[in-house]
Amino acid sequence: MTGAPQYETDFYGWTQDQAARLRRLPADAYDLDRDNLAEEIEDLGSEKVFKVSSLLRQTLIHLIKIAAAPEAPAVAHWYDEAITFQGDAVLAFSPGLRQRIDLDRIWKLACNGAAASLAVHGDPVPALPKTCPLTLDELLSPDFDPREAVEKVLIVGNATRA
Repeated sequence: MTGAPQYETDFYGWTQDQAARLRRLPADAYDLDRDNLAEEIEDLGSEKVFKVSSLLRQTLIHLIKIAAAPEAPAVAHWYDEAITFQGDAVLAFSPGLRQRIDLDRIWKLACNGAAASLAVHGDPVPALPKTCPLTLDELLSPDFDPREAVEKVLIVGNATRA
């Protein structure tokens, strides 16, 4: 298995590799339900993509809400949530997911979610950039600083308004 993705370091890549290996076995090998086993293993990897994407979306929703309503009573809670979701995303991420994470789609969903939440509470929805002002590397950094991230949302958002 030299060169193959390893379970401990790239779970998503490992699931895709193992599913492909199972599918290469003869259909009647080892009395296994080869096709369904391969599909289930692939699905485990897909669940990781969904989990990381969801955690990043939640992180971004909270950052947008902080940027939009910095005086809201819930700001401290939003910071705590952003930190928690971001940390969980870091822990769930593996290198093989990088090409599977659609940050622009996540950003759009986060903008829509934050806008809906802000509107319910009567807070104005700021002009937001079309694409995420943070890179995947910034969002997945163990040294993530939510205050710096909010500043990036504000700076890019303000530039969009001009």
